[in-house]
Amino acid sequence: MIRWQKIVFLFHERVLHMFKTENRDFKFFFESYFIPVCQFIKRYSGEEEVYDIAQEVFVKVYERWEEFGGMENAKAFLYTAARNLCLDWLKHQKAASNYCLEHLQQESVDDPVFLKEVTRQETFRILHIAINRLPSQSRQIILLGMEGLNNAEIGKRLGVSVNTVKTLKKNAYAALRQFLSKEYLVLLLFLLGDV
Repeated sequence: MIRWQKIVFLFHERVLHMFKTENRDFKFFFESYFIPVCQFIKRYSGEEEVYDIAQEVFVKVYERWEEFGGMENAKAFLYTAARNLCLDWLKHQKAASNYCLEHLQQESVDDPVFLKEVTRQETFRILHIAINRLPSQSRQIILLGMEGLNNAEIGKRLGVSVNTVKTLKKNAYAALRQFLSKEYLVLLLFLLGDV
């Protein structure tokens, strides 16, 4: 997971450089939605194809940016374009799983499975924004907890005591309570397995 995120970050920088735009709204939009869209695409494609499909999705959004009149319309188009490009990619793959292809073809934009996945990615995006506001070591502890590591494993990996992990995690939760509404905090605790 960490390795994939590093690769995504490097690719993100390359694509952002490609746009070289003075349009701050698009730049903010791109930075906010790049990783969630990559994760969305990754659920339907191979890991190697994520970057190419993501780049193509953002090129489509960039080309039509002025038509959207706001980020909400662009966001709706973004996920629909990502879904459609994944579908196109799957159609051209002889070795693609018939299940994934049928599943995507049956989904409509109003399909609960599609909407659930978009909601899931949006929730993770909001959580990661809040987590990124934490101090470095607290952020690492929360992210490692989200990967399923317990306090002892986190302490070992970071070279700190279990009590330090517990204290930093407690402080991180307190900070996240201030950043997030109650509903998002409950979701985060659930994802960390502390509920």
